[in-house]
Amino acid sequence: MHAALEQVYRRFARYRLRQPLEACPCCITPAENALLWTVPLRQLSEEQLRRYAFKAITTWGSAEDFRYFLPRLLHLASQPASKIDKEVFFGKIGLAGWATWPPPNQEAVRTFLLAWWHHHIRKEDFFEQELLSGLVALVGNLAPLLAAWQISFADRSFSNLVSLLEYFDDFVPALRRSLPQADLVAASSKQLNQWLVAQLPILEQGFFQYISTDSDFAARISRAHTVASLLPA
Repeated sequence: MHAALEQVYRRFARYRLRQPLEACPCCITPAENALLWTVPLRQLSEEQLRRYAFKAITTWGSAEDFRYFLPRLLHLASQPASKIDKEVFFGKIGLAGWATWPPPNQEAVRTFLLAWWHHHIRKEDFFEQELLSGLVALVGNLAPLLAAWQISFADRSFSNLVSLLEYFDDFVPALRRSLPQADLVAASSKQLNQWLVAQLPILEQGFFQYISTDSDFAARISRAHTVASLLPA
């Protein structure tokens, strides 16, 4: 992730804050605005940037200002303990003109997002649906995300598969909120259903692997298996 993040910093280094950000005086205090103007980008903390990430472009700063902050926001949002609202944050990237960005800038961001995704499903012990749906919107295709999700009992990828299935009913609504294109929502939902159905054998294998050592997890696996078995292939 580090190398991919540094490439984002390099690609977006051309963006500078030329003056304090324009901000809604009813929402943003002069002190808050001054802080973003004076603290070096890499030194801004999540506490200092989280409110900006929520209000960027609509009531605080411009799309170009957002591109200046983007490398640091990506770094902060990708941390496991981050409280940045990812659904809102990914929406801000779209609002900042994502579709019209120079291809090398888009590619740098996509490369980082895929590295973040790979780390998340393998290393983190919780599954964030907002991350998956937001990445589909920016990557433009669910296929590379699923291709990167190589299921193993040796890391968190299997338990995250179980978590996704446990909360599967919440995923499509999150996808609809992230994607304005109904055809992409439908195509992504179909892709995901087919991929999940293909995971039935490893879910069964996991059940028998954990039944004697972790009965609670085995029960979760059983419920996840039921959900997957009922999906249209």
